Amino acid sequence: MSDYVVTSYGNALFELMKRKNIEKITVDELCETGGIGRATYFRNFKSKDEIITAYFIMKWREYEKKHKLKEHKLNDIYRVRRYFEFCYSMRMINDLIFAQGHQGAILSAYETIMTDSDTDTIVDNYETYYMAYGLFGILIKWAKSGYDKTPQELAEIVVERILN
Repeated sequence: MSDYVVTSYGNALFELMKRKNIEKITVDELCETGGIGRATYFRNFKSKDEIITAYFIMKWREYEKKHKLKEHKLNDIYRVRRYFEFCYSMRMINDLIFAQGHQGAILSAYETIMTDSDTDTIVDNYETYYMAYGLFGILIKWAKSGYDKTPQELAEIVVERILN
């Protein structure tokens, strides 16, 4: 699926979610707001949560490439800090999704991201799942705390106190 399709539906979904609950958003509203047809929606997605997951994966892959994160191990403080910087940059969307109880879609994205299951190089080991679920858990706590720590502070907590 193209980045254009993911971006169009993602932006439309988040705009609509500002005004109403995701459960009440119809496919017709989504398609009209996104400017893409129903056939494209059904060809690419089975649910609105899949749009959220695809959007986060797409945004992460752009961020990951820009910051050369693949050159760093999952538990490297640089990569962990960048993860939290990314999450902080997505905070308005995160908060919208958390408020409507669809955080599972974000978790699915982070699981995919950490395991590279959307790429040709799948890393299916315990460390990747530990990092995906652990970092996601910290994200939830951080969001509930009003993003009260900096990405650097969170990276230090994770690397120095949890991983060591």
